Amino acid sequence: IVIVETEGVEQSEIAVAGMTDMFLLLQLPNAGDDLQAIKKGVMEIADLIVINKVDIDPDAAMRAQLFITSSLRLLGFQGNPDHASHNQEYWHPQVMTLSALEGNGVPELWEKILHFQKLQNANGQLQSRRKQQAGAWMWDRIDAGLKNAFQNHPAVQALLPGLSAEVNQGTMAASVAARRLLEAMGHEFF
Repeated sequence: IVIVETEGVEQSEIAVAGMTDMFLLLQLPNAGDDLQAIKKGVMEIADLIVINKVDIDPDAAMRAQLFITSSLRLLGFQGNPDHASHNQEYWHPQVMTLSALEGNGVPELWEKILHFQKLQNANGQLQSRRKQQAGAWMWDRIDAGLKNAFQNHPAVQALLPGLSAEVNQGTMAASVAARRLLEAMGHEFF
């Protein structure tokens, strides 16, 4: 098992979700991040949401669990995903509490992780997720390669400072500057 921790910035969390088999969102009971996480869309990619440090404030942890569970329902994360066959069991995002310090809930967390893995393997979702991730990685590499080739192209480097200045001064539309830079590279994209 490999655990990847992020600094809690939306882009890094989404990037990590795109390279892992399971995305576990760790929340604190009194952090006030519940609504923020929903706004950011992080809830949409979480497979399991764990509220840690329940030992500090059990009431706040319970409120957070209820709030997040209700929010998941509002976001539509219930029922049968992808209209899948009713003969197979599928994972639905869950919310649980635990105290890592006291060890309460840690065995239950591990059981949920194992159950998630079992279901993902049994219904083909793990292989599907990995194929989707591979395709996304390919396009990320293409995007990065094209951007690098564009930025390092001599004609683009020659025109970029002047066109950027015109866009910043409001004397040229961004779309016109972009078209000129792309044409300078020898491609017509617009």
